[in-house]
Amino acid sequence: MGGSTIYGNVTSAAEFNIWCDPEAAHIVFTSGIPIKMVGLNLTRQAAAIPEVVERIRSLNNRVGKTVAEILTAYSNNLYRLFGLSGGSLHDPCAVAWLIDSSLISSEMLHVDIELKGEHTRGMTVCDQRNLKPPTANLSEKDGIRASVAPNVDIGLNIEVPRFIDLLVDTLKQYS
Repeated sequence: MGGSTIYGNVTSAAEFNIWCDPEAAHIVFTSGIPIKMVGLNLTRQAAAIPEVVERIRSLNNRVGKTVAEILTAYSNNLYRLFGLSGGSLHDPCAVAWLIDSSLISSEMLHVDIELKGEHTRGMTVCDQRNLKPPTANLSEKDGIRASVAPNVDIGLNIEVPRFIDLLVDTLKQYS
């Protein structure tokens, strides 16, 4: 699943995958199953900047050349639209976390999916307050709602050089 604690990509608040069907995302996020979330906050750390694309292109295999062409077109569009220096590697980041969990640091947080907001529909709302549990005697009169139990392991930071090495080494295996 993708999401964002800071911004979206299809709207100012919502990431594409959640925005497409926030009701389905809400069902998944409230299901109780273990969830790892790689959001835009993480994937924009790992961009296909020109140096990365050239490293992939230099593999001199068909997959490397094709991936480099796709990343170049993608990066050019993101530069034109948002001024970003390279295309975020969303799906590869998610897969890399499954291959090598030490690549990504994470934190368990409570995540809700916004279903009603005119400007925020589809937003992943991540509670980073780390308040004491409801047993801390907080009430509405305190002006603060207590945190809800964490339900999602959210990727916060990725070791970009190691991630890029994994990506390139994987693409190198194809002809």
